Amino acid sequence: MSARRIVTVVIGLLTVAAVVCTVFFGVQYGRARAEENARNSALTAAREYVQKMYAWTPQNISDHINFMMGVLIGPAKKDYESHVVGNRIAEQVKQQQVVAQVTDQGSGVVENTRNTATVLLFINQSASRAANEEVQTNPARVVYTMERRGGRWLINDAQLITDQTLEDLVDKQGGTTPPSGAISVPAPSPGAPSSGAPAPGEVTPAPSSESVPAG
Repeated sequence: MSARRIVTVVIGLLTVAAVVCTVFFGVQYGRARAEENARNSALTAAREYVQKMYAWTPQNISDHINFMMGVLIGPAKKDYESHVVGNRIAEQVKQQQVVAQVTDQGSGVVENTRNTATVLLFINQSASRAANEEVQTNPARVVYTMERRGGRWLINDAQLITDQTLEDLVDKQGGTTPPSGAISVPAPSPGAPSSGAPAPGEVTPAPSSESVPAG
């Protein structure tokens, strides 16, 4: 084989190798960018959803509940429908003129792919009602497990972790621990029935330390 032939073959091999490397790194870069974009969009969606789920007024509570019913799926939707819609929380909020505001104290994506994400949000919820002008502020951690369908992020699991929840996890009273997945709903006011359902016309506006099992 002539020297010219050898040079031609080597150049050809180098060209092929360069194309393969370009394609490989291009695919890797595309995947990284897609996951980064997914992480950013999931965080944006979660921040919107936590406002809809835990911040409301008598004027917007019904709209917020309807919105959440459109972005919840699976066990999260089943529990939300059962404990929030089923217990007519909107009616109680309107009757007692409850106003709740949520402040994002810091949030981020724990892990994600292009179509799944786990988002942790640190929030403060400040709430008051007409019958009691005192504002209650409750810190909590909210964890959303999300998946993207048709370009939209949906919540398939929601957990509300409060200081009381953490204490219960440590104490393990009665040999049991709180469920791993939960959606918090307003707890009964003092003197309400012990069944866990709010008494008619009574609602505690701040996030409850009690949790509703998911699924």
